Parts: sequence; structure tokens; C-alpha cells
Amino acid sequence: MKIGRWVVDCHIHCGKKDETSKNANVEGIYREVEPVDNSAEALFDMDAYGVDFGILLPSFIGTHSKEYADICRKHPNRFRTCAVETELRLAASKGLKKWTIEEAIKELDGYFSSDDMFVGVGEFSPGSMGVIRDRPTKMERFKEWCQIAEFCIHYDVPCYTHEFTSYCMEEHLTMIANVCTKYPEFKVIIAHGGGSAEDDIKKACSLARNFENIYLETGYWRAEYYEYALMDPDLGASKLLWGGGDTGSHIWYPMIRKGAVRSERNIVYNNRNNWVWTGSKSTDYQPDFLGWATHQIHRLKDLELCTQDEINLIVGGNAARLYKLPVPKHCTFAANRPDLNLMPRDIMESKNPIQRAQHLWPEGVDYVGGAHTII
Repeated sequence: MKIGRWVVDCHIHCGKKDETSKNANVEGIYREVEPVDNSAEALFDMDAYGVDFGILLPSFIGTHSKEYADICRKHPNRFRTCAVETELRLAASKGLKKWTIEEAIKELDGYFSSDDMFVGVGEFSPGSMGVIRDRPTKMERFKEWCQIAEFCIHYDVPCYTHEFTSYCMEEHLTMIANVCTKYPEFKVIIAHGGGSAEDDIKKACSLARNFENIYLETGYWRAEYYEYALMDPDLGASKLLWGGGDTGSHIWYPMIRKGAVRSERNIVYNNRNNWVWTGSKSTDYQPDFLGWATHQIHRLKDLELCTQDEINLIVGGNAARLYKLPVPKHCTFAANRPDLNLMPRDIMESKNPIQRAQHLWPEGVDYVGGAHTII
């Protein structure tokens, strides 16, 4: 049985081969990968599990935004894609160009000004995860984020962010809070809803509850983790975007640690056994991401955490609204349900978010002590 009336997988990688490119000069998780169109495998699994549409996400160095758009043109009724400054990242990794935010925005502008297959920025935001670049100060990075926000507001598209650790120089969630305070209309999607660890997911939920335009993509979430968002009166189902987590990838990670009681039961492995056995980072088959992810949605009903109306928003309706997807005629989604914490449709679909008093940024003021301020 389908998990919803119109289902969108918001996290698909089907434009890369998860093996290090022969031309790579950087090893480790940020190494250059081989590009490949394996959309046929993704579509097979989508059909097997009743997924109607998918959002493609370019990711590691070696993937190409234009090639992801080409996949969408082959399947316009099944896919749209986000964009990353993929060519600048590749050139910077080889020492051919220096990464700058101006060059990154210029590349993205070329995509969005000429191709309607692009509907968002991500999986990685410009200048973040995996980029070989000069180290910015916190204020320099904040100013880069401001340029990203202005770009996305101009094109009315969301931007993914994929930084989970609290130990990075920019302290990621604080940075996002700063930017969204200054640009409340900036739409941000936190990839994987913060990660696969419960503590990280709780942090992401605490941020999303304070800003109308911060969304959580739930690709790695167990059903139990949805409770943090669904039971929060300032969050709810309208801020969640479902996905397989890494559909289309040939990377292996077990979603369940058997018998765990206190420790995390769903964890992410980066093919460690494959590295030991074969030296390869890629599996030789398509791991079944959607089977586990769809099962978690069925478990939401077993746990009585939400209604099917809320599930329909999580697994399709919110993505349709955010990405302006071609929804089938007569397909509708819930709104104006105060009992479910779902605002009226005119508020839900408005470009101008409801400002929350505790986060107002005074006109003409560039610094507010103690309130999401960058040190």
C-alpha cells in the first residue's frame, strides 16, 4: 500500500557512481566521484514502493548539476533537481580555480536563469561541505550566507544545508539562525533533519520551531523521532519533507543496530567493510533505501503519532508546495486544521512568513547581543 496519496522522495542521488574517480587528487569522504546516470535503478525502486516523484540532489565533487537536469528532462513527470556549484567545486579541488562566493552565485545563476528543471539549491549549500577553499571567519561566512539567502529569495527556491556537527568553526545551527533572523523569507531545508543521531535531530527541531521557513528533511529518521516535530505546537507536519535518505546511491549503511537499548539504533556507516575487503567505497547493487523509509511512515500510524492527512503532507504535499511541483489534478492536501496544527492555506502558501516576536531583527540594526549573534 502506498504511504500517501501523492508521494515525493526529497533525497535522491542518481547522478553519481560511488567510487573514487581515476582523476581524483583528494582522498577520503570528500574525494571526487565518478558521474553516472543510474536513474533507472531509482525509478525501479520508486515504482516498487509507490513513490510518484523525486527531488534529485547533486552532492560530492564529481557530480554535475547540468547532468542532473538532463535526467529530469528525460523524466519530466518524475523528477526535478536542485543545483550545487559543482563545476567550481571540481575546479577548486584540482587547483584550477579559487572558490569564492561570487563565482559560486554566478554558476548557480546560470542554472536557474536558463533551466526550469532546477527547483532548489543543494544538497550542499555554496561553500560548505567538501569545498576546497580558504577558511572564512565567522563573519565572512555569515556574509556568504547572506548572499546565498538573497539569491534564493530572488528565485523563490529553498536551500539545503548539510552540516551536522557542533564542532565546526561556524557552529552551523547558530549560523542558520542568524541568517534566517535577518532574512525570514529565506527557505532552508536541513538535510536528513539534522542527521541520524537523536541529539542532532532534537537540535534541528529546536531551530525549525522558531522559524516559519526552516524545513526538516526526514531521510534518516526512525518513526519515533517524528514525535519531536509532530507534538511541538510550533512545528508540526507542515514543516517536514520525507525521503529515502540517499535513494539512488550505491553506499551501504545499516539503518538498524540489532538489540540496541540505550545507544542509537539507526546509524550511518560509510562502507567501512567494503574499504577493508575490496578497497572500493561502492556496493555492487542498489541498496534499498526506500523500503526502510516507507516502513517508518507505516509505523507512524502504528504508533498513533499522526493522521493520514498529516502523513500526506509529510510525504508529498509539503514538497509539492515548496518546490512548486506538477501535482495531479484533483489531488489535495490538508490545511486549516487547528486541531492538527495546520495553518490556513493562504498562510501556508504565503511567501511572507509569520514573524515571531522573540526573533524580530530591528530595522537598521546589525547586532543584537545574546540573540543568535555571531561572535
